[in-house]
Amino acid sequence: MTLKGRLTKFRAALKQRLRPEPIEIELDVVEQLIVQHLLLVEQASFDELVDAVLVSRPTANQQQVRFSLIRFESFRLINRILHPELEPGKQMSFTLTADGRRLKAIIPPVPRSRIQTWL
Repeated sequence: MTLKGRLTKFRAALKQRLRPEPIEIELDVVEQLIVQHLLLVEQASFDELVDAVLVSRPTANQQQVRFSLIRFESFRLINRILHPELEPGKQMSFTLTADGRRLKAIIPPVPRSRIQTWL
């Protein structure tokens, strides 16, 4: 193999490693509201996120918010930050990652239904 061939192969492998394959993600209304709130305040506790969701979606509950945060963590859309010095219930806060902030472009101002996108 020539030097040019090895460089081409190396470049392709590096590109694959630095930019993994896109994944398809579906966001329900609760998840869209969570992202909107985190875009607005940058960092929020679980209770603040629940309150923000319930203002716009009274039929939602804490379990939906908790499940959404677990999904977001699995997709690396949010970071969990621990604050052991605070009172219980506010010891953990959440922020959006760079990928999470990219969702701003696709979330409507007033979420009404599920949306799908690629990240």
